[in-house]
Amino acid sequence: MSSSPPDAVVVNFNAPELNQLAGALARRGLLRHFVRPYVNKERAWERALGRLPMGRSIYAGTLGRRRLGEPALVPLTREAGVACDWSAALVGRQTWLPGGWRHAWTNGLNMQVRAAVSRAGGRLAREAGCIVAYEGFALEAFQAVRPGSARRLLNYPVAHHRERRRVREEELALEPDFAATWPGFADWGPGHEERLDEEIALADGVLLGSEYAARSFLAQGVPAHKLCVVPYGVDLQTFCPGPGPEASRGAGDRFEVIYAGQLTQRKGLSYLLRAYAAFARANTALTLVGAPVGSEAPLRPYAHLFEHVPHQTRPALAARYRRAQVFVLPTLVEGMPLVVLEAMACGLPVIVTANGPGGIVRDGIDGFIVPQRDAAAVQEKLELLYRDPALCAAMGRQAAQRAQDFSWEAYSHGVLRHMHCGVQA
Repeated sequence: MSSSPPDAVVVNFNAPELNQLAGALARRGLLRHFVRPYVNKERAWERALGRLPMGRSIYAGTLGRRRLGEPALVPLTREAGVACDWSAALVGRQTWLPGGWRHAWTNGLNMQVRAAVSRAGGRLAREAGCIVAYEGFALEAFQAVRPGSARRLLNYPVAHHRERRRVREEELALEPDFAATWPGFADWGPGHEERLDEEIALADGVLLGSEYAARSFLAQGVPAHKLCVVPYGVDLQTFCPGPGPEASRGAGDRFEVIYAGQLTQRKGLSYLLRAYAAFARANTALTLVGAPVGSEAPLRPYAHLFEHVPHQTRPALAARYRRAQVFVLPTLVEGMPLVVLEAMACGLPVIVTANGPGGIVRDGIDGFIVPQRDAAAVQEKLELLYRDPALCAAMGRQAAQRAQDFSWEAYSHGVLRHMHCGVQA
């Protein structure tokens, strides 16, 4: 193990964990380059654009939200694929376009962004002492250095791609009505899975957010010594319980169930909707926060049951959590979903499966871990929390306390230990 600090290059798409890691490395003076698509550096032209009427309604609500947050990152950030990135954002907002066209054009532009970021990573990684790169964006950077000359860590934010394929194929047979909400790998073009295989083979370590994700790699024959499990973090300043003393919910008070994430069957959406349909009362509500994936048609039969809220800024999402009573994510395949930690940090008990969140949530303490694909189990836990406001409040307090163990600083410390750099984290 080297005794000198790493000269790190981080290659990202827009994963929050790598944004946080890059910031931590920059603060420590350990970062050479942060390679990614467009980001708002608050340059003069960006500030001016944000002040324009059209800029406030379009730019500030899309690309303008991408901020580095860490001043030390600004001079070290190298943007790539900016024109395609902007074009994809603009095309994605053209709701008058047929959905299939809009999806195809946006996806093609995103593919060009990936190619540009990957090429830039390859150019800038040649002298690196350590490379941390997002899955699908890592190959060129990993190939740019000689084996053994730099530590290569692949950030893989979800379960192994072949496990995802297996679960998806099962789900298409079980829930064909929701198939349109779970696209396959075709969007990434031919050879995508083979590219991921090559990145995994070249990596010295694979950064994963949960033991569940690690088991999916072991099942595919990836050696255990390559697997680096580091749970993600949560912004504990933004996501926190509301101010003031906790108010006890009365028997007839509003009881709100909240879900946050992409509206896709990968997250167990049909099971949540069926569970809530069986549970719903006159004084209960279901809020779905996030963007639909694929088609919204499978959601229409349930539209009377929920309020749909588009993607929210982090502060706005935190405010919504604080108004709710319970968070539900019956996900089928994950890495470690940040939304679970965020909801817990805001003082919500959670109802989840073990498929990713199982390493965070303590069953019966912070909420409940239910079997996958089990709407009846979700309904049962909703009933329990609804009927017992004291239990609901106590679990929410435990959840908020548990979330304190998962700061972004703790995540960065964990990754530094896997960088094999001899640096005191």
